[in-house]
Amino acid sequence: MKAFSRRDCLQAMAAAAGMSALAMPGMSFAAQNLVVNTYGGRWEKFWRSDLMPTFMRSAGVETTLDVGLGKNFVANLRAAGVAKPPYSILMVNENIASLVRAEGYFEPIPAAKVPNLANVYPILRNAEDNGVRGIVSTIGIGYRKDLVKTPPKSWSDLWSNPEFKGKIGLYQIGNTAAMLFLLMTAKLYGGSQDAIDRAFTEIKKLLPFTQADWSGTLSTMLTRGDVTVAVIDFPEIVALQKKGVPVEMVVPTEGVLAFEQSFNVLKNASAKEEAYKYLDFILRPDVQEMMAKEFFTSPTNTRSKLPPDLAKDVPVSGDRMKSIFQFDWAKVNPQVAAITDRWNREMK
Repeated sequence: MKAFSRRDCLQAMAAAAGMSALAMPGMSFAAQNLVVNTYGGRWEKFWRSDLMPTFMRSAGVETTLDVGLGKNFVANLRAAGVAKPPYSILMVNENIASLVRAEGYFEPIPAAKVPNLANVYPILRNAEDNGVRGIVSTIGIGYRKDLVKTPPKSWSDLWSNPEFKGKIGLYQIGNTAAMLFLLMTAKLYGGSQDAIDRAFTEIKKLLPFTQADWSGTLSTMLTRGDVTVAVIDFPEIVALQKKGVPVEMVVPTEGVLAFEQSFNVLKNASAKEEAYKYLDFILRPDVQEMMAKEFFTSPTNTRSKLPPDLAKDVPVSGDRMKSIFQFDWAKVNPQVAAITDRWNREMK
């Protein structure tokens, strides 16, 4: 399975240079030393320079940073087994977390241990608080202002605006965003995420379109004008704007998609109390604001406040958080292999 987010892809090369202190599962750590996982590149730098020092000062918990990709973290877990997990808390994309959750690694988060959980937007809290989405990067439509006469306003415009024909950029099915787009299309045109056949029928109507493995490739395509409109995460559009590329982002009327980093406490964690403290820290309003400033992510705490100059770069926050499409990954995951195979055969 290759359903990892654009973040995984973004950090793949950088991760190699910063591989983890947690080289092998089963390594023992002092109870007060919490293993914290994150991705490479900008993520690792931010965790080392900002998040971890702030957390250690405020909570008095020593940490060991484990840098890698989602597949590495999951491999570490599975190699160690449920009884002796190498992590006490794990951050991965929610679609991946759903797989591991089904294998019995996680347990519900007690609200009393994580006070900031109460202020997380309800749609980001899993059933019985078995996992919570703590970092959200929204996905909408990006377009070239100088090459598009009628800007899109809704997802349906991708199908109805003739000037987009042959100029649409989408993610390849190996990227989580492509699966999100397919499931959203199933909901919009078939009434539920289960209408997979209908989604294929509708997306095939968009052909010919260009496919990209991750957001950076879509950014390049937009910059060159190879595509004039793209399904893309908003932080990439912000990055292009700051480079002077004439692009704009649209929050579609039907709602947005999102890469969601899920935080989960391990059932047999060796540093469970420290894990609770770390999760509460991540969910703090000011920490969410720090991440929004660094990554243009949407704060998950209802009490976070974005200054006007930052809010324009984070178009989905506050009440708009309710517009994020949610999917039942436990139902999707068993179908991923078949959907991927079909996509690769039919979307040409």
